[in-house]
Amino acid sequence: MSHKREGKSPAAQIVFDAADVGIAIRSRRKELGYTQERLAALTGMSPRLLGEIERGKRTTGIQRVLDLATALGIDLFLSVRGK
Repeated sequence: MSHKREGKSPAAQIVFDAADVGIAIRSRRKELGYTQERLAALTGMSPRLLGEIERGKRTTGIQRVLDLATALGIDLFLSVRGK
C-alpha cells in the first residue's frame, strides 16, 4: 500500500510508519518555533536522537517518541480499521 507523505502534517493523519511520525514531529516542532537543540533540552533527549526520530529511524524506542509527542502537544490515537 502506498500513501502520500507531505512536508506539513494535517491536523489528523493516519500513521503508517516511523517516517510519518517523524514528519509530524518535525512539523509541530517548527510550528512552535523550536530548534532541535531547544526541544532536545526541553525533553531531556539528545539532539541526535531527536534528529533520528524526525528522520523516521526505525530503531528509536517508542516511549521516547511518545514522550516527544506529549511534549509537543500531539495526541496519538489508535483505532481498529473498519469499525
